[in-house]
Parts: sequence; C-alpha cells; structure tokens
Amino acid sequence: MSEQITRLRANDFEEAIDLLNLVFSAHRPHDFERLLPKLYQPTDESMGRHLAVKRDGRIRAIVGVYPIELNIGNTPLTIAGIGGVSVHPRDRGRGYMKRLMEAALEQIHDESYEISWLSGQRQRYGYFGYEVCGTAWEFSVSDANVRHSYRSVPELTFEKVTSSDDERIAAVVRWHDDHAVHCTRRPEAFFDVAVSWHHELFVAFDTEGRAVGYVIADPSSGMVLEARGESEATTRALVPAWVRRHGRGSVSFECAPVPSPLVDELGRVAEGTGIRPVGNWRIFDWQKVMRALLTLRREKTGLQPGEIVVGIEEYGNLRIAVSSEGIVCERTDEVPAIEMSAPVAMRTIFGPLPPPANAAASGSVLDSWCPLPLFMPRQDGV
Repeated sequence: MSEQITRLRANDFEEAIDLLNLVFSAHRPHDFERLLPKLYQPTDESMGRHLAVKRDGRIRAIVGVYPIELNIGNTPLTIAGIGGVSVHPRDRGRGYMKRLMEAALEQIHDESYEISWLSGQRQRYGYFGYEVCGTAWEFSVSDANVRHSYRSVPELTFEKVTSSDDERIAAVVRWHDDHAVHCTRRPEAFFDVAVSWHHELFVAFDTEGRAVGYVIADPSSGMVLEARGESEATTRALVPAWVRRHGRGSVSFECAPVPSPLVDELGRVAEGTGIRPVGNWRIFDWQKVMRALLTLRREKTGLQPGEIVVGIEEYGNLRIAVSSEGIVCERTDEVPAIEMSAPVAMRTIFGPLPPPANAAASGSVLDSWCPLPLFMPRQDGV
C-alpha cells in the first residue's frame, strides 16, 4: 500500500473539493468552491497551497497553508493561515492530521512566517502550539436605537457589487486599505475575498448618486463584517442607514479593537457590546509582532510609560519599553520580571481578557498595555 505526503496540483481540484465537502458537511452542508472562491481554484497556484496524504493515488487527508499579509498600522506581518484540515471519515485514527500539521509547521518555519492563524477546536490545535486569543469587538444596533439616536436617517442607498463592477471595486479597495488593521488584498482578488463565507459586498451612494462607502455583510442576518466611508461623517452615517435598510430588528457589527469613527458611533448608539477571541494563533517572531501592536496601540490610545523584561518559554526574553520617544521591543539576556509559557503569553498579551484574568501579569505594566489589538478580519480567515 503506497502512502505519501504530497503537494496538490490543478488536476486534484475536484477530488480535493469532494473530500472537503464530505468532511465538513457532517453537521451542515458545505460547498467549498462557492464558500471560499479566494482559496479554491483549479490552478496549480491555488491547489499547490495544500499538503495531502495520498494512498494508492487517492487523497485521504488535506491541510492548506495560505499566505496572508496582515497590516498592523504601517507594519506588514507575514501570516500562515491554516485551513481545510480534513481527514476522510474512513481514515480517522491513522495519524494523518498529525503528520500533515507537522509538515505544515515545517513549511511555515522554512518560509520564515512571523505568525500563524487558524480556526478550530482549541485543544485540538493546542497540541501544535496554537492558542485561542486576539480580540474582536461586537456591537448590536436595533431599529429602536436608530429611531431614538437620529433625528433623521442619512439618505444613503446600497447596491450589491458584482465581479464585473471594476470601478466600484477599485473604490472599495481604497477605502478598505485605510483600516488600521487590514489584510493586503490584491485588487484582482478583492471581490473573491469580499464574497467569501457567502457574504456580499455593497457600495453606498449618496443622494447625488456618488459612491461614498462600502459594507461587507451577511445577507441573511445583516451582520456587518466591514464598513467604511470616504469620510468620518460618511462612516458614521453607514450605521443607521444600514440598520434601516436591513429592516429586521437588529444588526450586529464586528470591528477591530482599535478606536475609529465607526467604533465611536457604534459605542454611542448600540444596544449591546461584546468581545470575543478571533481564532487560534501561534507567534514565531514575538519581537516584530509585539512592536507592531504596541506601536499601533500607542498611536491610537497612548500607552503608559514603562519598561519590563518578559520571558517567553522556547523563545527567550524580550525587553519592552514605552517612552515619549517611542517603542523599544528587543531580545535580551536580562533576567525577566515575568516568565510565561507561550500559550499564557498569548492570552495575557493579546486577550481578549485583561492580563490579570490570566494570573500572569497582575501588578506589572502589562496590565495597562494589554490586551494588544491582535485582530484577523473575518473575510480574510481561512
């Protein structure tokens, strides 16, 4: 019986999609070709991102490694997104997932990714060094909130964008790239990203018929995953205009955990607010990731001056200093004030709960700095 780990190619597309649909449809139907067109195309480039176990020439298990560039302020971070983790039901218990995850991590190391992200059951991926952390802010806005908060609802109309609307997509790309935390999306691939997860892309128009903003939303619930206007006033106006357009009682909005006109408007009118983790993360370059997030946090909210040396198991020690001159985050041989395992460090530093909730940093300057705004836009998830 011939069994090997291989990288898929274009001619494996149909068999790979069939396996993914079979595995993930155990609880509800999936159609990965429609669900994630940004990832699954019958090309060598697309299918080559997938490692697979083949036995006697047939695909028995798959793990995808997808390159993502996450921009934290002005700092780009290279992310290895892990997705499509699947083992044929008749081959469970053979260790295929473990073998493929180990091969994926070896690839991630060889290609020098700075961070990795995936979604999935916490303990399942904890064996491979991942931990649930990061933060998303959620707001719910009802018709009543709009009725009592606005004398009149801004006269914005929304039109769904199609793949052939090149001019509208180009405008949306510019607005999207103004988000403080966002993933790089190639203009030619932007639409496929925007409509992944069965979501829809809309452009907002003012009374003069001019495109002034965009929304990415779930068509059934109306939940807004992204929204931005050409100006602060337009961004704020998107909130009541979208809730009124949806017309189904209440709409949820998801935002990166950094101050913005949208967050400010939602905080002013929303009925409910909440926080949640944004997935499972593994940090490889702690120095670069923390410097980027500290810099963004300092720019958006300010940071209490201070200095601390943090020891992270299997990585080393970092000296972190915040002053009026800026951020220092560098590796050091100094004795750490706090030592943590990598999972505890991820929960402590990136949240969503504050550091004292992790019983790791109480009384240190980390209590005032953290959680840092580590966030993955849902449309870019894999």
